[in-house]
Amino acid sequence: AVGHALADIGEPVDGLRRDEIVLSIAEALAAVAGGTSGSAGKPRPAVDSAAIGRTRDVLSASTDRPIDNADLEAVSGLDRWTLARQFRTAYGTSPYRYFVMRRLDRVRRAIAEGSSLADAALAAGFADQSHMTRHFTRAYGLPPGRWARLTARA
Repeated sequence: AVGHALADIGEPVDGLRRDEIVLSIAEALAAVAGGTSGSAGKPRPAVDSAAIGRTRDVLSASTDRPIDNADLEAVSGLDRWTLARQFRTAYGTSPYRYFVMRRLDRVRRAIAEGSSLADAALAAGFADQSHMTRHFTRAYGLPPGRWARLTARA
């Protein structure tokens, strides 16, 4: 969990990413200490599907702008920690990672439509092209320029 948190050490950390780091470290510490899925051995409550669905919809629609925990708490009606746990249970990933992948989907569409890498990065809400390139390469295993060349031939 700490290694994963340090992977992006040179990048700005927004509220969603910060909470993802804190929650993953807390869960790792609980696992090492013999903790269970809930506090004091209690099982986690069921997922509030409506709240998590609203959160997913906001994350999917907001790729061109920053979004923070207060936005997600207001939409879902859940506190940030409950939201993060339930989102991970429902979708197998954190709200932050889901948000980044939706941004990368937007980048791929923009590149496929002929946008430059820099324009695609900015349109998808990344700080700059290099920030987008790091995320793209980590997610897909090749840089976006190479992906663009490979898909242009198809």
